[in-house]
Amino acid sequence: MVSRFFMKAYYVLSIPISILFILNSKHIHKKYKFTLLKKLGLGFRMFLNTVRIRTGTSYKSHMVMALKILETPPDVCGDIIECGTWKGGCAANLSLVCNIVGRKLLIFDSFEGLPEGAIGDREAQNYKKGDYCGALEEVKRNIFRYGEIESCEFVKGWFEETLPYLHSPVLLAFLDVDLEASLDTCVRYIWPNLVDKGYIFIDEAVGTDYCALFYSEKYWKIRFNQTPPGIIGAGTGLALGEYYIGPWSERNTHPTWHHNAGAFTRKDMSGYWSYYPDEDTA
Repeated sequence: MVSRFFMKAYYVLSIPISILFILNSKHIHKKYKFTLLKKLGLGFRMFLNTVRIRTGTSYKSHMVMALKILETPPDVCGDIIECGTWKGGCAANLSLVCNIVGRKLLIFDSFEGLPEGAIGDREAQNYKKGDYCGALEEVKRNIFRYGEIESCEFVKGWFEETLPYLHSPVLLAFLDVDLEASLDTCVRYIWPNLVDKGYIFIDEAVGTDYCALFYSEKYWKIRFNQTPPGIIGAGTGLALGEYYIGPWSERNTHPTWHHNAGAFTRKDMSGYWSYYPDEDTA
Protein backbone atom coordinates (compact mmCIF):
# COMPACT_ATOMS: atom_id res chain seq x y z
CA MET A 1 0.00 0.00 0.00
CA VAL A 2 2.83 2.40 0.91
CA SER A 3 4.64 1.54 -2.33
CA ARG A 4 1.52 2.25 -4.39
CA PHE A 5 1.05 5.62 -2.64
CA PHE A 6 4.62 6.69 -3.41
CA MET A 7 4.30 5.52 -7.02
CA LYS A 8 1.14 7.57 -7.53
CA ALA A 9 2.64 10.61 -5.78
CA TYR A 10 5.76 10.43 -7.92
CA TYR A 11 3.70 9.96 -11.07
CA VAL A 12 1.59 13.06 -10.41
CA LEU A 13 4.37 15.30 -9.12
CA SER A 14 6.59 14.45 -12.09
CA ILE A 15 4.02 15.44 -14.72
CA PRO A 16 5.41 18.93 -15.55
CA ILE A 17 8.99 17.64 -15.52
CA SER A 18 8.06 14.74 -17.81
CA ILE A 19 6.33 17.09 -20.23
CA LEU A 20 9.31 19.45 -20.43
CA PHE A 21 11.86 16.64 -20.76
CA ILE A 22 9.99 14.61 -23.39
CA LEU A 23 8.92 17.58 -25.53
CA ASN A 24 12.28 19.34 -25.26
CA SER A 25 13.61 19.11 -28.80
CA LYS A 26 15.46 21.41 -31.19
CA HIS A 27 13.99 19.45 -34.10
CA ILE A 28 10.35 20.44 -33.62
CA HIS A 29 9.52 22.20 -36.87
CA LYS A 30 9.38 25.99 -36.62
CA LYS A 31 6.17 26.16 -38.61
CA TYR A 32 4.24 24.77 -35.64
CA LYS A 33 5.42 27.59 -33.32
CA PHE A 34 5.44 25.16 -30.44
CA THR A 35 6.22 27.39 -27.46
CA LEU A 36 6.86 26.34 -23.87
CA LEU A 37 3.26 27.14 -22.95
CA LYS A 38 1.98 25.05 -25.86
CA LYS A 39 4.14 22.13 -24.75
CA LEU A 40 2.79 22.32 -21.20
CA GLY A 41 -0.76 22.74 -22.48
CA LEU A 42 -0.55 19.71 -24.75
CA GLY A 43 1.16 17.57 -22.11
CA PHE A 44 -1.33 18.37 -19.35
CA ARG A 45 -4.25 17.84 -21.71
CA MET A 46 -2.84 14.44 -22.69
CA PHE A 47 -2.43 13.48 -19.06
CA LEU A 48 -5.98 14.53 -18.20
CA ASN A 49 -7.34 12.56 -21.14
CA THR A 50 -5.82 9.36 -19.75
CA VAL A 51 -7.75 10.08 -16.54
CA ARG A 52 -11.00 10.99 -18.30
CA ILE A 53 -10.92 8.06 -20.73
CA ARG A 54 -10.05 4.55 -19.62
CA THR A 55 -6.79 3.65 -21.35
CA GLY A 56 -4.06 1.06 -21.05
CA THR A 57 -1.23 3.33 -22.22
CA SER A 58 0.68 6.19 -20.64
CA TYR A 59 0.35 9.85 -21.58
CA LYS A 60 4.15 9.79 -21.71
CA SER A 61 4.17 7.37 -24.64
CA HIS A 62 1.50 9.53 -26.30
CA MET A 63 3.82 12.52 -25.95
CA VAL A 64 6.71 10.61 -27.51
CA MET A 65 4.56 9.89 -30.56
CA ALA A 66 3.48 13.54 -30.62
CA LEU A 67 7.14 14.57 -30.54
CA LYS A 68 8.04 12.40 -33.53
CA ILE A 69 5.12 13.88 -35.47
CA LEU A 70 6.06 17.44 -34.52
CA GLU A 71 9.69 16.86 -35.55
CA THR A 72 8.67 15.76 -39.04
CA PRO A 73 8.69 18.59 -41.63
CA PRO A 74 5.18 19.46 -42.82
CA ASP A 75 6.12 18.78 -46.45
CA VAL A 76 6.63 15.06 -45.65
CA CYS A 77 3.42 13.26 -46.56
CA GLY A 78 1.90 10.66 -44.28
CA ASP A 79 -1.12 9.87 -42.14
CA ILE A 80 -1.08 8.76 -38.52
CA ILE A 81 -2.57 5.34 -37.75
CA GLU A 82 -3.79 3.73 -34.57
CA CYS A 83 -4.59 0.01 -34.63
CA GLY A 84 -6.55 -0.96 -31.55
CA THR A 85 -8.17 1.98 -29.78
CA TRP A 86 -10.24 0.45 -26.91
CA LYS A 87 -12.11 3.48 -25.48
CA GLY A 88 -10.26 6.06 -27.60
CA GLY A 89 -7.94 7.52 -24.95
CA CYS A 90 -4.75 7.42 -27.02
CA ALA A 91 -6.68 8.33 -30.17
CA ALA A 92 -8.01 11.46 -28.48
CA ASN A 93 -4.44 12.49 -27.66
CA LEU A 94 -3.10 11.67 -31.11
CA SER A 95 -5.96 13.68 -32.62
CA LEU A 96 -4.75 16.73 -30.69
CA VAL A 97 -1.33 16.65 -32.32
CA CYS A 98 -2.83 15.74 -35.72
CA ASN A 99 -4.91 18.88 -35.48
CA ILE A 100 -1.79 20.94 -34.77
CA VAL A 101 0.17 19.58 -37.74
CA GLY A 102 -2.71 19.11 -40.17
CA ARG A 103 -2.50 15.34 -40.56
CA LYS A 104 -5.22 12.70 -40.64
CA LEU A 105 -5.62 10.09 -37.91
CA LEU A 106 -6.89 6.73 -39.18
CA ILE A 107 -8.33 4.60 -36.37
CA PHE A 108 -8.51 0.89 -37.23
CA ASP A 109 -10.49 -1.30 -34.83
CA SER A 110 -13.12 -4.01 -34.84
CA PHE A 111 -14.98 -2.06 -32.12
CA GLU A 112 -15.92 -5.54 -30.89
CA GLY A 113 -12.84 -6.23 -28.77
CA LEU A 114 -10.08 -8.75 -29.47
CA PRO A 115 -10.71 -11.61 -31.90
CA GLU A 116 -10.51 -15.30 -31.06
CA GLY A 117 -6.87 -16.25 -30.53
CA ALA A 118 -5.22 -17.95 -33.51
CA ILE A 119 -3.50 -21.33 -33.22
CA GLY A 120 0.18 -20.80 -32.45
CA ASP A 121 -0.32 -17.29 -31.05
CA ARG A 122 1.51 -17.35 -27.70
CA GLU A 123 -0.19 -14.16 -26.49
CA ALA A 124 -3.68 -15.56 -27.02
CA GLN A 125 -3.61 -17.42 -23.69
CA ASN A 126 -3.57 -14.07 -21.89
CA TYR A 127 -6.82 -12.80 -23.42
CA LYS A 128 -10.30 -13.89 -24.37
CA LYS A 129 -12.47 -12.92 -27.31
CA GLY A 130 -14.07 -9.52 -26.76
CA ASP A 131 -11.46 -8.15 -24.36
CA TYR A 132 -10.75 -4.42 -24.69
CA CYS A 133 -14.02 -3.69 -26.44
CA GLY A 134 -14.99 -0.10 -27.07
CA ALA A 135 -18.07 0.54 -29.17
CA LEU A 136 -17.64 2.87 -32.13
CA GLU A 137 -20.13 5.42 -30.81
CA GLU A 138 -18.45 5.44 -27.39
CA VAL A 139 -15.03 6.04 -28.95
CA LYS A 140 -16.41 8.82 -31.15
CA ARG A 141 -18.08 10.42 -28.15
CA ASN A 142 -14.85 10.38 -26.12
CA ILE A 143 -12.80 11.88 -28.93
CA PHE A 144 -15.48 14.50 -29.62
CA ARG A 145 -15.38 15.60 -25.96
CA TYR A 146 -11.65 15.48 -25.34
CA GLY A 147 -9.87 15.42 -28.69
CA GLU A 148 -10.23 16.75 -32.22
CA ILE A 149 -12.63 14.44 -34.01
CA GLU A 150 -12.38 16.48 -37.23
CA SER A 151 -8.90 15.00 -37.69
CA CYS A 152 -10.15 11.40 -37.36
CA GLU A 153 -11.32 8.75 -39.77
CA PHE A 154 -12.70 5.49 -38.34
CA VAL A 155 -12.12 2.17 -40.11
CA LYS A 156 -14.29 -0.57 -38.60
CA GLY A 157 -13.43 -4.23 -39.07
CA TRP A 158 -10.82 -6.90 -38.36
CA PHE A 159 -7.30 -5.90 -39.38
CA GLU A 160 -6.96 -8.66 -41.97
CA GLU A 161 -10.10 -7.31 -43.68
CA THR A 162 -9.33 -3.58 -43.58
CA LEU A 163 -5.57 -3.08 -43.71
CA PRO A 164 -5.07 -4.71 -47.15
CA TYR A 165 -6.88 -1.66 -48.56
CA LEU A 166 -4.37 0.75 -47.00
CA HIS A 167 -2.39 2.37 -49.80
CA SER A 168 -1.76 5.93 -48.56
CA PRO A 169 1.61 6.97 -47.07
CA VAL A 170 1.98 6.53 -43.31
CA LEU A 171 4.20 8.68 -41.10
CA LEU A 172 3.53 6.93 -37.79
CA ALA A 173 1.53 3.89 -36.74
CA PHE A 174 0.70 2.89 -33.17
CA LEU A 175 -0.05 -0.83 -32.89
CA ASP A 176 -1.78 -1.54 -29.58
CA VAL A 177 -3.01 -4.95 -30.70
CA ASP A 178 -1.91 -7.41 -27.96
CA LEU A 179 -1.94 -10.59 -30.10
CA GLU A 180 0.98 -11.90 -32.16
CA ALA A 181 -1.31 -12.63 -35.12
CA SER A 182 -2.58 -9.04 -35.07
CA LEU A 183 0.95 -7.65 -34.84
CA ASP A 184 1.96 -9.71 -37.87
CA THR A 185 -1.04 -8.49 -39.87
CA CYS A 186 -0.47 -4.85 -38.99
CA VAL A 187 3.25 -4.87 -39.75
CA ARG A 188 2.70 -6.80 -42.98
CA TYR A 189 0.34 -4.20 -44.43
CA ILE A 190 1.59 -0.99 -42.82
CA TRP A 191 5.36 -1.37 -43.32
CA PRO A 192 5.24 -1.05 -47.14
CA ASN A 193 3.28 2.19 -46.74
CA LEU A 194 5.65 3.81 -44.23
CA VAL A 195 7.50 6.87 -45.51
CA ASP A 196 11.31 6.70 -45.55
CA LYS A 197 11.70 7.66 -41.88
CA GLY A 198 8.26 6.53 -40.75
CA TYR A 199 7.64 5.04 -37.32
CA ILE A 200 5.92 1.98 -35.90
CA PHE A 201 5.18 2.11 -32.16
CA ILE A 202 3.97 -0.85 -30.12
CA ASP A 203 2.59 -1.01 -26.59
CA GLU A 204 3.64 -4.53 -25.50
CA ALA A 205 7.25 -3.49 -25.02
CA VAL A 206 8.10 -5.70 -22.02
CA GLY A 207 7.37 -8.92 -23.91
CA THR A 208 10.72 -9.94 -25.36
CA ASP A 209 9.08 -12.71 -27.42
CA TYR A 210 6.65 -10.13 -28.82
CA CYS A 211 9.42 -7.64 -29.60
CA ALA A 212 11.42 -10.43 -31.25
CA LEU A 213 9.45 -9.89 -34.46
CA PHE A 214 11.51 -6.76 -35.06
CA TYR A 215 14.76 -8.72 -34.80
CA SER A 216 13.69 -11.85 -36.66
CA GLU A 217 15.83 -12.28 -39.78
CA LYS A 218 13.48 -15.01 -41.02
CA TYR A 219 10.38 -12.81 -40.65
CA TRP A 220 11.84 -9.80 -42.46
CA LYS A 221 13.37 -11.96 -45.18
CA ILE A 222 10.05 -13.73 -45.87
CA ARG A 223 7.78 -10.70 -45.59
CA PHE A 224 9.90 -7.91 -47.05
CA ASN A 225 13.16 -9.41 -48.37
CA GLN A 226 15.23 -7.22 -46.04
CA THR A 227 17.11 -7.38 -42.77
CA PRO A 228 15.20 -6.58 -39.53
CA PRO A 229 14.98 -2.98 -38.27
CA GLY A 230 15.25 -3.69 -34.52
CA ILE A 231 13.20 -1.81 -31.94
CA ILE A 232 14.02 0.78 -29.26
CA GLY A 233 12.56 0.01 -25.83
CA ALA A 234 12.37 -3.79 -26.14
CA GLY A 235 12.02 -5.46 -22.75
CA THR A 236 11.57 -2.33 -20.63
CA GLY A 237 9.71 0.31 -22.60
CA LEU A 238 11.09 3.74 -23.38
CA ALA A 239 13.16 5.61 -20.79
CA LEU A 240 10.50 8.09 -19.68
CA GLY A 241 11.32 8.71 -16.04
CA GLU A 242 9.98 5.63 -14.31
CA TYR A 243 11.73 2.68 -12.72
CA TYR A 244 11.63 -0.77 -14.23
CA ILE A 245 14.46 -3.28 -14.57
CA GLY A 246 12.61 -6.46 -15.53
CA PRO A 247 11.97 -9.16 -16.45
CA TRP A 248 8.18 -8.99 -16.41
CA SER A 249 7.87 -12.31 -14.58
CA GLU A 250 9.49 -10.74 -11.47
CA ARG A 251 7.27 -7.65 -11.25
CA ASN A 252 5.33 -8.87 -8.20
CA THR A 253 8.50 -9.06 -6.09
CA HIS A 254 9.42 -5.44 -6.83
CA PRO A 255 6.38 -3.33 -5.84
CA THR A 256 7.88 0.04 -6.86
CA TRP A 257 8.75 -1.06 -10.39
CA HIS A 258 6.55 0.19 -13.18
CA HIS A 259 7.52 -0.08 -16.83
CA ASN A 260 6.91 2.66 -19.34
CA ALA A 261 4.60 1.69 -22.15
CA GLY A 262 5.89 1.83 -25.66
CA ALA A 263 8.72 0.88 -27.97
CA PHE A 264 9.33 1.95 -31.54
CA THR A 265 11.16 1.25 -34.73
CA ARG A 266 11.84 3.52 -37.69
CA LYS A 267 11.99 2.46 -41.29
CA ASP A 268 15.66 3.41 -41.68
CA MET A 269 16.80 1.58 -38.51
CA SER A 270 18.76 -1.67 -38.47
CA GLY A 271 18.74 -4.53 -35.98
CA TYR A 272 20.84 -7.02 -37.94
CA TRP A 273 23.95 -8.85 -36.68
CA SER A 274 26.55 -9.36 -39.43
CA TYR A 275 29.85 -10.00 -37.62
CA TYR A 276 30.87 -13.63 -38.03
CA PRO A 277 34.70 -13.64 -38.16
CA ASP A 278 35.00 -17.43 -38.15
CA GLU A 279 32.94 -17.67 -41.31
CA ASP A 280 34.99 -14.92 -42.98
CA THR A 281 38.25 -16.77 -42.40
CA ALA A 282 36.98 -20.29 -43.08
